[in-house]
Amino acid sequence: MRRTRRADEVGAADSARALVRLAFGTTAVTLAILVVIAALTLVAVGDGLGSLPATVASMWLGIHQIPLTIGEVTIGVLPLAPTLLVVAAVARATTRATDVDRPHSEVTAVILSAIGGPLLATILSLAVVMDASTVMTIQSPDALLAFACTFGVHAVGAGIGVGLKWWSTLVVRAGVADWVLKGLRCGVVAVTALMTLGAMVVAVRLVINWSVAGDLLAAGNGWIGGLGLTLLSILYLPNMVIGAAGALVGAPVAVGGATVDLFGSQGGQVPPLPVLAALPDGGAGHWTALLLIGIAGTALFVGRLCLDGSLLRNIRMVVVAAAASSLFLVIASVLAGGELGVLGKVGANLPVAGVFMFGWIAVIGSVTALVYSALPSRRRARSNIIDDDYYDDDGRGEEGRSDTDDEVVESIPVVDEAAIEFVPVDEQTPLDDDRDHELSPEPGRPEVIVDGWDPEDWALDEVWDDTGSVVVDEPIDVAEGEELVSTDDFGTRRTR
Repeated sequence: MRRTRRADEVGAADSARALVRLAFGTTAVTLAILVVIAALTLVAVGDGLGSLPATVASMWLGIHQIPLTIGEVTIGVLPLAPTLLVVAAVARATTRATDVDRPHSEVTAVILSAIGGPLLATILSLAVVMDASTVMTIQSPDALLAFACTFGVHAVGAGIGVGLKWWSTLVVRAGVADWVLKGLRCGVVAVTALMTLGAMVVAVRLVINWSVAGDLLAAGNGWIGGLGLTLLSILYLPNMVIGAAGALVGAPVAVGGATVDLFGSQGGQVPPLPVLAALPDGGAGHWTALLLIGIAGTALFVGRLCLDGSLLRNIRMVVVAAAASSLFLVIASVLAGGELGVLGKVGANLPVAGVFMFGWIAVIGSVTALVYSALPSRRRARSNIIDDDYYDDDGRGEEGRSDTDDEVVESIPVVDEAAIEFVPVDEQTPLDDDRDHELSPEPGRPEVIVDGWDPEDWALDEVWDDTGSVVVDEPIDVAEGEELVSTDDFGTRRTR
C-alpha cells in the first residue's frame, strides 16, 4: 500500500513539473532570445540598455500579432515568421507532453498550461509598456485584444500538438466520413501548393529586381542599418508569400498606396523595405499567361487528388477541398495584413480572395471529376461492377461473356410479376419444427410468394458434363412428386 501511494505521489509530482515546464519553458526561451536581440540592437544603434525592458515587452507583444502604436502611427502589419516559430515550438512541446492513453483531464491540463504561461507573460509585458509609455512614445495596446491574440496563437499551437496525437481517435469518435477527411487533406494540399507557387513568384521577382533591393539596402545608413533591413525583410517573407498567393487567385492586394493583382499593378507609396522590391512595376505582360497556367495546374492537381470511382463522392470531395482551401487562405490573409499607419492598409481583398480560391478549385475539380467519370475505362469499370452483381455465379464478369450467353438469357421465361404477392408477417404460416433446413424470415420482413409457392422451397440442381461446361439442351429429369418451375442458362433447375 505504501509503495503504491508513493508511486502515485511521484507520478503526480512528475506531472506537475511537466506542466510547469510546458507553461513556462517555451515562454522563457522566447523571452531570452528577445532579450539578446533587443540588447544587440540597442547597443548597435548607440542607445543605452535603459529601454531594454520596454523593447523586450514590445517585441513579445509584436510576435503575438498585437498592433503597436508608436507616436501617432499604428503598426498592424507585423512579421509572421516569429509567430509561426512560436506556434511550432508550442506544438512540439504539447505533443511531447500528450499521449493517447492519458485521460481527458490531463489533456485539458496540458492545453491550459500551454496557454496560461504565455498569458502571464503578456500581462507583465502590458504592465511594462504601460509604465514606459509615460517616458517613451510607445502606447499601451488594448488589454483585451492582447489577451485574445496571445490566447489564439498558443491555442493554435497547443491544438496542433494535441491533434497530432489524438487526430485518429477524434475522427473515429466523431464519425467523420472518409470523403470529408480526404477533402480536407486535399484542401491543405491546395493551400500548400498555392503558397509554394507564391514563394516561387516572390523569389523570381526579387532576382529580377535585385538592383532595386540593393538600392533599398544602401539606404539603411551603413552596414548596421542594412543588416537590420535584411533581417526585417526575412521576417516579413511569409507575409509576402501570402500576399502573392492572394494575387495569384485574382484578388487585388494593397500594399500601402500600391495595388497588385494577377494582371499588373498600380503605383503608389510603399514602405522602404527591400523585400517589397518583388512588387511588379507595371503590367504583367506575358507573365499573366504563365501565372494563369500555374494556378490552373495547381487546381488541376488538387482535382486529380480528389478523383474517386463514384462521381457523387468525387464532387463532394472537391467542394470540401475548395471550401477548406478558401477558408485557410482567408485566415492567412487576415494574419498577413493590417493597417500600416499613414500608408494605409496592407493585405488582400478578403471576400474576393475567398470566392476566387473556392472557384478555382471547385470549377476545375468538378470538370476533372466529370471528365474522369466519362472516360471509356471508367464506364467499362462501372459496367463490370454491374455485371458482377448479376453474373457472379461463374465469376466470368463482362469480359468472359459471349453473344450466345445473351441469347440464352433472353430465352429464359420470366415469372409474371402479377403472380408475386407479399404476405404480411402476422399472416405467415409458422414453420414446422422438423423442417430445420428452412430459415424463418427476418423480423418485420414480408414473405414473398410466387405462383402460390415460396421461392425458399425451390430445390436447386445443376447439370454439368465431363468438360465442366453447362449442358443446357439436356433433357431435365424431374423427381416424382416435384414440378419443374424454370431453368437458367447455367443449367440450374428450380423445382417445387
